[in-house]
Amino acid sequence: MIKHIVVLGVIFSQTLLSLDSTAFWRVEGGATISHFQQQIKRAVGDVRGQRLVNEFQLGLLLSGSYKIHDYVHAGMFIRADRGERYLAHFNGFDAQGRTQTKDGIGGTYSELWIGLLLQLQWKQVTLDLGYAPYGSRLDNARGDIPNETGGTEGAFALHPTIAWLISLGGSFSVAKNFDALIKIEYRPRYYSKRGGAVLINDIEHGTQSVVPVFGIAYRL
Repeated sequence: MIKHIVVLGVIFSQTLLSLDSTAFWRVEGGATISHFQQQIKRAVGDVRGQRLVNEFQLGLLLSGSYKIHDYVHAGMFIRADRGERYLAHFNGFDAQGRTQTKDGIGGTYSELWIGLLLQLQWKQVTLDLGYAPYGSRLDNARGDIPNETGGTEGAFALHPTIAWLISLGGSFSVAKNFDALIKIEYRPRYYSKRGGAVLINDIEHGTQSVVPVFGIAYRL
């Protein structure tokens, strides 16, 4: 899959039209927000009880890149997330008709990526391909995934080859050298260690996310 993305990226870049030939550096800053809930009621409008799913996350993205071709910038990015997640099974209603749950698991989590970025540009459209050689996720909700020593307190570490960021978006000028931007970001990744030790039974813990990114770019 990664090989196909790289090949398509090279082909795509050769067909793009040049952007501002006088702007060699590009700095971007953006934010993400996502909120997801699930609940059960006897009828719409009834009093709310315990939620089955509740997840809220905020994220920040900062990148800097330099033009190496008329259509291509290369650089680095930093991606950080902070959120809280709760999951549980439905367990009927109490005497007041409120939802009850059982076997709940949840807690806060934070994630930090530092990686390399290749950005392809065509007019106001950008396609970002990022790889994170460093990534750490501290997840208090995942006490059920220990490392080989039984530890569950340490941070997860990214798999050395499966830690990618792919985003597609567009921008429009709002001031001299400043653009407002919006992107859709996709991040597939696996974690292979926790607290410096491989996960129990040498398993891999995978996740993926799709979120909108809103931000601003500065061209200089």
